[in-house]
Amino acid sequence: MGKKDDLLIKLKPIISDPDKLEKFIIENSNLPGPRGNLELAFALAEIYEDLNVLLKWTNITEDQSDVNDPKSFLAFCAAVCLGKIYTRKKDRKIITILKHLANDGRWRMREAVAFSFQTIGECDFNELKTIFSEWITKSNNLEKRAILVSLAHPRFLNEERAKFCFEITDVILKQMDKGHNFDVLKKGLEFTISVFVAANLKLGFNFIRKWIGKDKIIDKIMKENLKKKRLTKRKPQEVQNLLREL
Repeated sequence: MGKKDDLLIKLKPIISDPDKLEKFIIENSNLPGPRGNLELAFALAEIYEDLNVLLKWTNITEDQSDVNDPKSFLAFCAAVCLGKIYTRKKDRKIITILKHLANDGRWRMREAVAFSFQTIGECDFNELKTIFSEWITKSNNLEKRAILVSLAHPRFLNEERAKFCFEITDVILKQMDKGHNFDVLKKGLEFTISVFVAANLKLGFNFIRKWIGKDKIIDKIMKENLKKKRLTKRKPQEVQNLLREL
């Protein structure tokens, strides 16, 4: 029996009791610590659909519970659950909530949002394309980062879907706002592009080549992506050729 199955067995008897459920999640959050209990969040998402409770958890703010506070894991779990619920109910209110949560100051919450959108993408990538195509023209740096990290998911990427990822990344680089939260977006750009390239090597290397020399910060972003093993192991010579152009 895997860890997720074991957690499901423990969750099912308390799933209709919010107090017991909250207590169980907090006690098994693995926080404070370097890694929250992701298996718990994903197991809960399989069976939990009480939006009223989940929305209450999403309202646990950073001021009330910082990123290492076990109580903040309730908000994390809620964000992960929302993606799964969206695949079943297609309630657009959920997308609005996730967009709001993408602006959370806690890095774990931003990761939970990405997990949530990845769940949507695994179920229906075209649905995810529609959501992000609507977002992209009026999005801030944290929202752009959420789009990139959500798409950087090898489980649903292929050559055709990578084309959309490059289109989105093109828009983000052209709109690049070096103001508020740019450092968070930049860190996202420094690894997500390599994931897209790995899904479509020919288009990906052409994409990087196209952007070289346009901006010093973009050059640094491309350099970081070219260092990633997912590229250096598969196409070492192509990587070296591009690095020489930087």
